Amino acid sequence: MTRLYPLHAWRALHFAVLLGPALLPCPAVGSAPDPNTVLAMVRNRDDGKDIYSEVKMVITESSGSTRNRDLLFLQRDFGKDERVTIYFNGPADVKGVALQSVNYDEAQDQEDEQWMYLPAMRQTRRIAGNDKRGSFMGSQYAYVDLDKLRVRDFSQTYVGEETVLGRPCFILERVPAGDKIITKTGYYKTRLWVDKERFLVLRQTYFDAKGVLFKELIVHRVENVQGIWSVMDSEMRDLVNRRSSSLIFGKVRYNVGLDPSLFQTSILKMGIHHGNLPAVR
Repeated sequence: MTRLYPLHAWRALHFAVLLGPALLPCPAVGSAPDPNTVLAMVRNRDDGKDIYSEVKMVITESSGSTRNRDLLFLQRDFGKDERVTIYFNGPADVKGVALQSVNYDEAQDQEDEQWMYLPAMRQTRRIAGNDKRGSFMGSQYAYVDLDKLRVRDFSQTYVGEETVLGRPCFILERVPAGDKIITKTGYYKTRLWVDKERFLVLRQTYFDAKGVLFKELIVHRVENVQGIWSVMDSEMRDLVNRRSSSLIFGKVRYNVGLDPSLFQTSILKMGIHHGNLPAVR
C-alpha cells in the first residue's frame, strides 16, 4: 500500500504516504538502481491491512497567519485495492466535509476515483480527472497529490543520491507518460528523494512547462509505529505564492479492524463518529 503522507498519502505521496520497510535487490557496485523497481517498492510497501490516524492540517499564509483543520484519516485494503476516507471534524466551517477515494491495483490499468461530500450542498460529487489538479480544501495539496503513486503514469530516471533527514536516498526524476497525465496533474516533471532502505519518499519537487520549480513536498519527521516506518509530519510549499500546508499525523495505528462500511459512499453523508469506530489507544 502507499497517500496521505504519513502518509506518501498522504500515500504516494500523497496523504500519501505511510510507507513500510521493504527489501530491494542491491545493484552491483558502480551500477544504478532500476527506478521502476524502486517506485514499485514504494507503492507496494507493507503498511498493514488498515490505518487509523487523527490529523492536523495547518495552512500558513504568506503573511505568516495560520488556519488549523482537524480531520480523521482512515484507510483499508480491499483485496489488491485500497480505499481511503478523510473526514473533517473541525473547525465549524469545514466540519462534516469528507473525501473518499479508491486506489486500484495498478495492474488493472484503471483510474483511481475520488468523491467529495460538502454538507452545505448536501450532496456527494465525483471528482473528475481534470479537476484533480485543484486545491484540496484551500491547501497546497492538490486532489491528485492524495492519489496513490502510480509507476506507469510517468517515465522515471535515476539521477543520483543525496542525504535527507540523515538518510541516504535515491534521487529519481519523473516525466509524464503523455499529455493526459499532464492535464490531470499539471506537473511536467517531478523529482523524488526515496529512502534507500525504508522506501519512504522524503522529498518531492514539482516543475511547470518552462522547467521552473513551483512546489515542493518536505518531510520533517518519521517514526516507527508498530514496526512500520511512517511519515508523521510533512509540508507542501507553494514557491510562487509563498503559502504552505502541513499534515501532522497523530494516534497512528495499524490493523485496528476498520469496518468496511466506513469506506462506502453512504458514510460521507452519515458522518463518522466514535460510535462507528473501533476503540483506538
